Amino acid sequence: NSITTLLMIEADISGLRKLGLSDVFSDDWTRTIYSVDASHCTLKPLAVNFPSDEYDVQKICDYAYSRGISITCRGAGTGLLGQSLSTGIILDFTKKMNKILEIGDDYVIVQPGVVKAVLDKELARRNKFIPPDPASSNYCTIGGMLSNNSSGPHGLGYGSIINYVQRVELVYSNGTIGFADQKNYDKKIGEMLKYISSLNVDIKEHYPNVSKNSSGYRLDAVFENNRLNPQKIFVASEGSLGIITSSRISVLDIPEKKSLVILKFENILQAALAVPLILQFRPVAMELLDRGTVIEGWITDDSNSRNSCLMFVEFYGNDGSFYQEVHKFEETLRSKAKILESGYDQKSVDRAWRERKNSLNSAIKKGIGSRKPVGIIEDTVVNPNILHDYLIFLLKLLVTYDLDYVIYGHAGNGNLHLRPIIDFNSKDWRYLMDTIAEKVFKHISKIHGSISGEHGDGLLRTKYVPMMYGATMYDIFKHIKLIFDDKKIMNPGKKVL
Repeated sequence: NSITTLLMIEADISGLRKLGLSDVFSDDWTRTIYSVDASHCTLKPLAVNFPSDEYDVQKICDYAYSRGISITCRGAGTGLLGQSLSTGIILDFTKKMNKILEIGDDYVIVQPGVVKAVLDKELARRNKFIPPDPASSNYCTIGGMLSNNSSGPHGLGYGSIINYVQRVELVYSNGTIGFADQKNYDKKIGEMLKYISSLNVDIKEHYPNVSKNSSGYRLDAVFENNRLNPQKIFVASEGSLGIITSSRISVLDIPEKKSLVILKFENILQAALAVPLILQFRPVAMELLDRGTVIEGWITDDSNSRNSCLMFVEFYGNDGSFYQEVHKFEETLRSKAKILESGYDQKSVDRAWRERKNSLNSAIKKGIGSRKPVGIIEDTVVNPNILHDYLIFLLKLLVTYDLDYVIYGHAGNGNLHLRPIIDFNSKDWRYLMDTIAEKVFKHISKIHGSISGEHGDGLLRTKYVPMMYGATMYDIFKHIKLIFDDKKIMNPGKKVL
C-alpha cells in the first residue's frame, strides 16, 4: 500500500512539473519548512510552488482539480490556528506575486503576497494608510489578512479589513477565473446569491452581536445595510472558496493629530468596568495589558502593582478642539485610574506602541520549561458592555482548573487574547484544552459573542463553528462551500468539515 501511495505521489509531482511551472519543490527540506506555521500544528505538504501570476495559479488549480489534490495558500505563515497547513500543494505568494499594482487617491490594488509593512511605507509617502494593523504587520501579507479578516488595535475606530475590500480577482478550484465587486460578479457568485435569496432565513439573526468577527463565512457582510458586497464572502474564508490573485482596497488619509493616554487600573476587572465610559469618548484604540504582559518599568512603582492592569487609549482627530477633548477624557478618568503617561507627538505614541508590541511578542513566547501559553480560546469577542461579566466567568473557570494565564486584548471591541499556561508534559493537556474550549465557546454562543474576532477558525477552531452558528447556518456554510469548491480541495478542514 505504501509503495502504491509513493508511486501516486511521484506521479502527482511529475505531472505538476510538466505544467511548465518554474518553481515546484517536493524535497524533504522544503516540505518540512512548510509543515509548520505560527500554530502548534504540523502537516507535511505534497509540494510547494511559488506562482508567478494568475495563469500559474490557474494551471495548478486545473491540474489539482483533475486529480483531487488539495490546494492551500500561504503568506507569511503567521496564522495561529494552522490556516496555511495542508497535505496537498502549498502556493506561497510572497516570492513573486508580491507587487503593489496601482495606487489611487482612495484605493490601492495589490497582489496577495504584498507585506503589510511594505504597503504601509509606500502609502505613508502619500499620507495615506490602511487602518487594520495586526501585531504581525511587519511580515504578514495582504492575502493572509484578507483570508483571516485581520484587524488589530485600531479595529475599534476603523473596523477590520473586510470594511476596506472593494474588489477581488480570483481563481476557483477548477481553474476558472472569478471576480467580484459591488456591481459586477461572476457566475458562481450569482449562484450563491440566488441560493441565499431562495432561503427563508434572516441571516443577521444567526450572527453575533459584536463589532469584529472572523468565524465562519461572513454572509452578514455580503448583505449589509441594504447594499450588496459579494466580494466580502471571500474575506475571512481562509482560502477555502477561491484563491485571491489581486484585491482593490480602500485607503484613508492619515489623521493630523494623535494622542495616546496610558492608564493603570488596580486590576483587570476595574479596567473592564471602565470600558463603557471610555467608549463614550470615541477612542480609535483601547488596549488592555494584564497578567504576563506587563511592560517593564511601568508597573514597578509600588508594591501593590502585582495585579495592576494597563490600558492604552488612543485618539485620532483633525479639528481644533481635539486636545481639549483628550484633556476632558483624562480628567474624567482620574477618579478611576492612574494616568501613567500622555503622548501627544508622533514619536512618543510610536514608542509606546512599539513597547506594547514587543511585550506581547515576548509574552506569547513566555514559558518555563514545558509550561507554555496555549491558544484556542485566545480570540473570543463579546459586546464590550458585558466584558466585565465575561471576564468574571473566564477567571472563575481558570481558577477551577488551577491555571495561570497570559491575558491582553482589544478591550473596546470586547476582544480578549487569553492564553492559559499549560504543561505540555502532562498526558492530558489536549483533553484539558478541549474541555476549557467547549465550556468557553458554549458560553460565548449563549451571550451572542464570537469564538474568533480576528484570528480565524483554521484547523483548531473549525469544529466549534456549528456550536457558534447553529445547525441551520452551518448547513448554509456547507452549501456555499460546495457552490465554489465542489470537490472540496480548497484548503480542506478550514471553516467547514
